[in-house]
Amino acid sequence: MVRKKTQSKRLSAAKRYKILKNVAEHKRKERREAKKNPSRKSLKKDPGIPNLYPYKDKILHQLEEQKRKLEEEKARQRQARVALHNKKRNLNLTDLVEDATTRTKLFDNDRPSDANDSVTAIDPAAAGLKDNSRKAFYGEFKKVIKNADVILEVLDARDPLGCRSTELERMVIDSGVNKRLILILNKVDLVPKEIVSKWLTYLRNEYPAIAFKSSTQSQRTHLGHSSTPISLASESSLHTSECFGASTLLKLLKNYSRNLNIKTSITVGVIGYPNVGKSSLINSLKRAKVCAVGATPGSTKTSQEVQLDSKVKLLDCPGILWGENDAEMSLRNCIKAELLEDPVAPVELIVSRCPQQLLVKRYNIPPFRDANDFLIQVARQRGRLKRGGIPDIVSAARSVLQDWNTGQISFYTTPPTQSSSGGEVTLVQQWGKEFDLDNLVLEDVDMLQ
Repeated sequence: MVRKKTQSKRLSAAKRYKILKNVAEHKRKERREAKKNPSRKSLKKDPGIPNLYPYKDKILHQLEEQKRKLEEEKARQRQARVALHNKKRNLNLTDLVEDATTRTKLFDNDRPSDANDSVTAIDPAAAGLKDNSRKAFYGEFKKVIKNADVILEVLDARDPLGCRSTELERMVIDSGVNKRLILILNKVDLVPKEIVSKWLTYLRNEYPAIAFKSSTQSQRTHLGHSSTPISLASESSLHTSECFGASTLLKLLKNYSRNLNIKTSITVGVIGYPNVGKSSLINSLKRAKVCAVGATPGSTKTSQEVQLDSKVKLLDCPGILWGENDAEMSLRNCIKAELLEDPVAPVELIVSRCPQQLLVKRYNIPPFRDANDFLIQVARQRGRLKRGGIPDIVSAARSVLQDWNTGQISFYTTPPTQSSSGGEVTLVQQWGKEFDLDNLVLEDVDMLQ
């Protein structure tokens, strides 16, 4: 018997696509109807035991007994876990209290008495962090000073004295006879060259000082180095993304290693206020982004070791604040403007320090009488208004602080006319031979001429 030939299941492409289209349209209609008439699925309520059931009391008693036994078993297991945990730790509450008290006393005795009142860590709420603690920051700072042969104190070129601490420098000098301190004048692209030259002359009366500009390139590796000295670089070239001053700093460190006949590598610690550019300086020297950087204060939380080459090892240190009020710290971008309780006080300092013509031109506002009038006009200019058209002074103050911290408001200080003491001059002369600082200064003078 000949088998009947079955019909093929193959479809034409047009028919197959038509079926898919119809199915998609059908599902779309179902979703639309489900949105219009949602039908929530509710669990059926347990009706319980009927009242007419003859053994209802007995069953209820059994259920209560099972529930009680289950709770007792859970409590027993919980106590067993706690006992096992305490057995492993071999500690009780009294031991914990005694251990905490002992460690606190050891820490207080280990700290210098003159630094107890001056060292202040970044406030966790103000900086937007959770793990910033005074002990942790100070411990990392002491670790860097102890392990480093040369300390680089990074200063903001716009206000070097404002982010410089004599207590910190004294701690570095007192930590060992072989400790050396170098001042790094960072962010020189935000200050005119003649002001940078004056600051270098002033700072070199006390310690070796180097002008520096960190790289702002976005790639992870192969960060650019400019071989042009800062004294010869034009204003336009300083505003590029390349690094300036790295070759001078490396030459200074290698001179120190060579003149003291150090065969092994030297360790260089980088310290300073938050957001002065410590991690950016290390990344620029390494020519790679090995340290986390950011505009948020407190990006570096622990000390980090970076091997620059076979002769130089770098140590990155978290930023430490030295007793100041919130207004001064916010102007150094040590506290986030969004979390500052009183943003008006820092703006009053900005108005007192900056020329009025500069602020009028920057914000395109008419001349103002005081800081409050300035904030009112900025709020109206930027649309920071409350209900009823009332200027939002607090919001305007935070906006001005953001501009200040990002460098949009031009500001810099000039060095004071003050002569150094005899001890400082002797110290500079002694260290100048080790770092071969005289030749570097002569090179700067020759290039400026």
